[in-house]
Amino acid sequence: MKTTALMTTSPRQRRITWGFGLAIGIGMIGIGPLFASLWPGFDHSPWDVNTMLLGLGVGLCTVAYIFGRIAVAAVTEGRRSAIAPPTRRAYWVAGGGFALAALCLMIALAS
Repeated sequence: MKTTALMTTSPRQRRITWGFGLAIGIGMIGIGPLFASLWPGFDHSPWDVNTMLLGLGVGLCTVAYIFGRIAVAAVTEGRRSAIAPPTRRAYWVAGGGFALAALCLMIALAS
């Protein structure tokens, strides 16, 4: 089982507190751009701006998922049916979302 540095160096209570706090905070920030890019009644801008908002929202929501998964893994640590920490796939999804947002931001600024 692979773990991140946060999970191996921080005490359990700190992982729970910071994990859930950051998951809720970053998730609340990320859900706005995600819904703004997908909601049918929202004032839609050109495709590159909508795609930038979609990438930003997906990236932030994935980061929130990572912190939430770290916190849940800390809560269930030591139990018989412990939850595993996030795998590398979540980090790839977050990086892809941020890369897509940065690419679409450059396209929007260039045009």
